Amino acid sequence: MNGLTFFTLLTLLASWIIAIALHLLEPNATLGTKLFTTSILYAVTMGWQPLVATWVVRRWVDPPGYLDLGLRSARPGFNLVAVCGAIGFVVAAMFVSVTFGSASPDLGSPLEPARPSTLVNATLLAFAFLGTIALVWVQAFGEEVGWRGYFLRRAMERFGSWPGLVLHGAIWGLWYAPVLLLTNSSPGGPAPLLRGLGVVTTCMLMGTLLGWLRLASRSLAPVMVANTTLTLGAGLPYLMNGIDAGSRASVFGPAGWVVLILAIAGLLTTRWREAVRLPQWGA
Repeated sequence: MNGLTFFTLLTLLASWIIAIALHLLEPNATLGTKLFTTSILYAVTMGWQPLVATWVVRRWVDPPGYLDLGLRSARPGFNLVAVCGAIGFVVAAMFVSVTFGSASPDLGSPLEPARPSTLVNATLLAFAFLGTIALVWVQAFGEEVGWRGYFLRRAMERFGSWPGLVLHGAIWGLWYAPVLLLTNSSPGGPAPLLRGLGVVTTCMLMGTLLGWLRLASRSLAPVMVANTTLTLGAGLPYLMNGIDAGSRASVFGPAGWVVLILAIAGLLTTRWREAVRLPQWGA
């Protein structure tokens, strides 16, 4: 069994095990704020599997040798593209959703009501916000090392540049599917399946752009920035726990797909499309 296959099986199996455990346990305690609580569950649920799988595959499955995972800094311009691009996608998807009435996926229960404004609550919210950013950043690190550091390169080596790029986004989306299907789902209802399909589709499209950013910048740093910004901006921790994040989650529905497809089409008309090629070792 080659490293690419072993990595895929290990990450998907671990995702199913975690999803089943959460489905059976149904954790409902709130620590600080709902966003902080869901971010803890999100970081524990998703992120460590691809990091562990990369370590296992590189140690015991792949032949010995150097593999560039992209763990280096990038030019500041790419970090700016990452932040502005992630925010732009969320805002554009919201605009398309509101303008054309495209419904976002059924995301479950609504957000909790705001708390009275007091010094204690304000302090609690500040610490919870900082903790949320730290948790999501750690989650993004493990996720990106595995999917854009290891899997993307191996997929491009085996299937070719563009097919490997698109395939890595699809498998990345399937990795999310078990949690979306089993966590906080309503028995017999279509919502879990729609959520799963919506995120898989979004990941396939978003993975194409994140993969391009990794290849163009030759670094995982801007991809981690984009991942963290998009996760917080679109309320992905809420989505992963069956909570309605409102119109900002439109990026995970048809409105978001339209925006992402247009972005990919625009990228293909520029010289930056040439970045989608297998880099040399160390590049």
